[in-house]
Amino acid sequence: MDEKKLLMVTVSGPDRPGITATLTRVLAEHRAEIVDIEQASLQNLLGLYFLLDLSGSGESQDSVIKDLLFEASQMHLTLQFRLFAPEEIQSVNQRNLFVLTHFGGTEAMAVLSKILAEEKVNIERIGTASHHGARSMEMVINANGVSSLGRLKERIMRESRNLGIDLALQKMEAYRKNKRLIFFDMDSTLIDMEVIDEMARRADVYREVSRITEKAMRGDFDFEESLRQRVALLKGLNVEALAEIREEMRLSEGVEELVTTVKWLGYRLGIVTGGFDYFADHLKDKLGFDFVHANILEVKDGALTGRVSGGIVDASRKAQIVNQASCDMGILLDQIVVVGDGANDALMLGQAGLSIAYNAKKALDRVASAALGKSRLTHILHLLGITEEDISEALSCKP
Repeated sequence: MDEKKLLMVTVSGPDRPGITATLTRVLAEHRAEIVDIEQASLQNLLGLYFLLDLSGSGESQDSVIKDLLFEASQMHLTLQFRLFAPEEIQSVNQRNLFVLTHFGGTEAMAVLSKILAEEKVNIERIGTASHHGARSMEMVINANGVSSLGRLKERIMRESRNLGIDLALQKMEAYRKNKRLIFFDMDSTLIDMEVIDEMARRADVYREVSRITEKAMRGDFDFEESLRQRVALLKGLNVEALAEIREEMRLSEGVEELVTTVKWLGYRLGIVTGGFDYFADHLKDKLGFDFVHANILEVKDGALTGRVSGGIVDASRKAQIVNQASCDMGILLDQIVVVGDGANDALMLGQAGLSIAYNAKKALDRVASAALGKSRLTHILHLLGITEEDISEALSCKP
């Protein structure tokens, strides 16, 4: 391709309807091919960029420029021109794009943009949006020059914790795909409590259960073994105590608004938890979820036997459930959202197009694409592109 036939046109000035139509008509008349285009409008001021291939035009580039300048003058616009080299065009076509969304202000923008610069990431577009009084900034970034995407993500997630802000980093391909299915963990995610701790208190074995939990967190033994040991300590706890705990379960702030809205918009919802069916089934019915996967408590003569029936829903089983649901429902993994808080959620978070660590342990930063702080679950609506008008309409339709 002839280098002299590649032309960048930058348009700036007051925005108004018809600008793009007028300028593209001129380009069509001269048979100029649009290779790349970008437009943004801020406070009625326009920024418009055309990258043109003039090799198909039978006229000189001066003729195209002359006609563009004439039309621009009629609309009080300023035009600038620059010739592009072929290697620059190639880089445009090989962009590695991500969408970085954060709910921080100027300080967060300064810190994050500094990290992007240090990691050789180019910011291509920036925009803002408001949602229930919260303002977010969304950046489309090109990570083509990044030597380590893992290090970039780690630094960004670490700063989100330091700044106390919510943040998401998504591949552009996954970001563009409409999400259709959302999986939630239960304990400390859908509900603001750990059910097994409440059961242990009723059984007067809280200290012993906590000791096993701590050993499991240190890696002394795996989730299945720790669960079986803890449930064994609960032997004899009666169903009446379970019912009291079930009625006292506290939903995490924002859950009802979030669930009502996404259900109204047609999302399918599931609970995948290492907790227990007695409580997860209750939440399924109460919130209108489509399905639930949980550990089954064995009950005999109105009390716990200290055993779990069937297989254990551990980290690998959670990941299998997400994958199987994708196949069974014909939903791409990029269209699945997973929300969890603990190490037991890491594998299933790694399967999803949008993986959200909610008020989570630092270990999840390595696998999650988004991190939300406590009581900010409704920011998920924003990450899904759901507007305040959608939410209001959904809530108004709630029985």
